[in-house]
Amino acid sequence: MLQLHLGVGLGHTVSLPALAVAGLIVGYIAGMFGVGGGFLLVPTLIYVFGVPIDFAVGSAICQQCGTSIVSFLKFRSLHRGEPRIDLIMMGGSLVGVDAGVRLMSYLDSLGSWRFGTGPPAPAARIVVDICFIVLLSFTACFTFSDAWQARKRLVPRGDLTIPGPLVTLVRIPPYNDLPSVQLTQVSVPMIAYIGFVLGVASGLLGVGGGVLLMPVLLYGFGMSLRNAAGTGVLLLFVTVVVGTVEYTLRGRVSLHLAMAVLIGSSIGAQLGAVTTHYLPNRKLRLIFAGLVASTVLVICGDLGKLVGW
Repeated sequence: MLQLHLGVGLGHTVSLPALAVAGLIVGYIAGMFGVGGGFLLVPTLIYVFGVPIDFAVGSAICQQCGTSIVSFLKFRSLHRGEPRIDLIMMGGSLVGVDAGVRLMSYLDSLGSWRFGTGPPAPAARIVVDICFIVLLSFTACFTFSDAWQARKRLVPRGDLTIPGPLVTLVRIPPYNDLPSVQLTQVSVPMIAYIGFVLGVASGLLGVGGGVLLMPVLLYGFGMSLRNAAGTGVLLLFVTVVVGTVEYTLRGRVSLHLAMAVLIGSSIGAQLGAVTTHYLPNRKLRLIFAGLVASTVLVICGDLGKLVGW
């Protein structure tokens, strides 16, 4: 009862309540930090539910369409974030998504690789594992570092923006002012290039790009976490819609899987956005870094088995 056949080549059915609970947790985290939650959902689908890597990425991007629009509407009602950044990044991000999806298709065509005494494993899974480890380790280290430095501040930062190096050092015209987050003279080409990188990450890893955008907004632009969380959600929505279309055209999206996860994630996203509104920035950073670090350890364990460590 309440078992779901995903139709992605699995030899077993999957519990619908289990998928909904996974979606609830991922949606809560997505809403809290303004990310798509793919950095948790993709490993969960692969390691817990046994979904093939390409279907896990494609279906994860698909379900983020619902999560991201719910988060965006909630953050707009709370007056958080700066939508101008999303609009400037959008062009580069859409090109990057296409590049990321094509790269995944290429990796999928390479078949299986074998390292050491480990069993043959899909090349796409090995590359995605390595990319996740590098990306998430970078995010966790910077987040922990900032939270540790925040201990020295006598006055809580609140929603104050402290302009970072991407604002003070990168001077590529033309510029744009971002009054909603207290930034002036921000380089427009630089923002567009960042959007391209985020798009590639989204198309290849199914992460929506938010887990990479967060440290950029926090440490590159100098935003508070609450404003950073509210800034990336519009870009996330457009990016995952394009990614969903591309993966669907390649037959790598399970609508059953995406909808089952969305049942929980659409509720969790709203709860997460409200939580962000009330928790202090330092606590939010520590929680986010802890989640990311835990995910890295899980992926490292999987990669170790694939290469026979």
